[in-house]
Amino acid sequence: MIYFGLSTTVLLGICVALSISQRLKLPEVVGLAFPVGIGLQTFLMILLDVLNIRITATSVLTGSWLAIAAAATFFYLRRDLLRGWWRYAGRLTRPKISWLWLLSLLATGVVLVMIFDKTMFFPTFDTDSVRGFNLVGKVVAHEGTLKNCSLFTDPNHWEMHGPGSYMTYTPLLQLAYAYVYMLGAATSKIVSALLYVSLAVAFYGVTSRFATHTLTALATFFTVFTPEMLAFSAMSGTNVPHAVYASLGILFFVAWYYKKIPSLLWVSAALLICNSWTRSEGVAFAGAACCVMLWYSIRTKTYRKPFLFAALCLFPTVFWQLFLKLYNMEGVVTFVRSWDSHRVAVEVTEIWQLFKSFTYYGFTFLCFLIALLSNVWAMVKKRDHLATLALIFLACLFYSVLIYLVDYTWDSLEAVLRSSYKRFLFSFVPLLWFYTAAGYNMRWLFGKVDDFLYPLDRKNTKKKR
Repeated sequence: MIYFGLSTTVLLGICVALSISQRLKLPEVVGLAFPVGIGLQTFLMILLDVLNIRITATSVLTGSWLAIAAAATFFYLRRDLLRGWWRYAGRLTRPKISWLWLLSLLATGVVLVMIFDKTMFFPTFDTDSVRGFNLVGKVVAHEGTLKNCSLFTDPNHWEMHGPGSYMTYTPLLQLAYAYVYMLGAATSKIVSALLYVSLAVAFYGVTSRFATHTLTALATFFTVFTPEMLAFSAMSGTNVPHAVYASLGILFFVAWYYKKIPSLLWVSAALLICNSWTRSEGVAFAGAACCVMLWYSIRTKTYRKPFLFAALCLFPTVFWQLFLKLYNMEGVVTFVRSWDSHRVAVEVTEIWQLFKSFTYYGFTFLCFLIALLSNVWAMVKKRDHLATLALIFLACLFYSVLIYLVDYTWDSLEAVLRSSYKRFLFSFVPLLWFYTAAGYNMRWLFGKVDDFLYPLDRKNTKKKR
């Protein structure tokens, strides 16, 4: 049952991804299949709950196959779209096999196999999952409802209505865990494992639009081998899944912005919707994308598409708040209402310590800084990836403001920054490695590397000229 259910999820994701855009590369389709599929299924589960239909494996699979049938009918009637995608994917530049490209992919594959094996071998053990996300998934799978879940309605669980309650977390991951438990899975961590593998595949696909395949393979390896993110990918928390949706949503936005492929904007919107559906603070990434979209709309004097994009990205946040209020699931959140210079100083100091950490993020921030400084000339003269930098810095700024505004009555600000903010930076790891690989100078450097790795191609090119 578990294999059938997960295959349904992947097939649903492929159908939805190709329905949105027929300009996706093959690695992008493969990498998006599970994240998009499981995201859509969790929306289906919440819809069933609102309609007072019991959430079961049968009801979710029935809805999924109805959606797949609708997509199949659409592609049957518009067979030209599917043929067009196949021709488009076939025309794309294929990677040339070199020892560096092959070694990077093999190393990435080994890391993914090892972390997948570790994830599936050990049971759920982290505190946040045992008493939170994983527990909610198990209860929903057993009771068939989220809104009337006994964890939230039983007076014995009064703490669920207190500050920092797991009840207020947006439910993508909890419902995804419930789905695999209903299919008979022994552990929910298969969701985290598949999302991490999907990140690597989709990251390779979208980055190869901007960089050589050799450089893309290296960037993919360093992304998945980031120490702290790699460690947390073997757990059942929300941080790594959130990083998958947030980073891929921003990367496809960048691909739309620079490659001028309209349908990629809606792929980005779908991922940013799932991003805000995974963690509420994902709105920081949606907000950053909306700011850049606003600037684009002013520059191009087009307003309908930006408005629709912003509405889609912010929909999960608005819907979830209405859902909590409607079914009396609101938690207690208090905010800081005045300027506190000491609080700002603490936040800046702690964030700077995280940026300097090699233990958590390896050489990610150092390589990004080197790429940023070396790319100043290209940024000034060629406006190279200014939108990418704006998205990165705006998302970081918005989340930092959110951290400042929330009054953490259940913990100290320092502890929150050393834990929550540390894990929030996982979302930036793929973005920083993408910028490092896609920057003008790095592309020039690895163009020379490829010339060295493919001397025969260089000679043939010279003869043609």
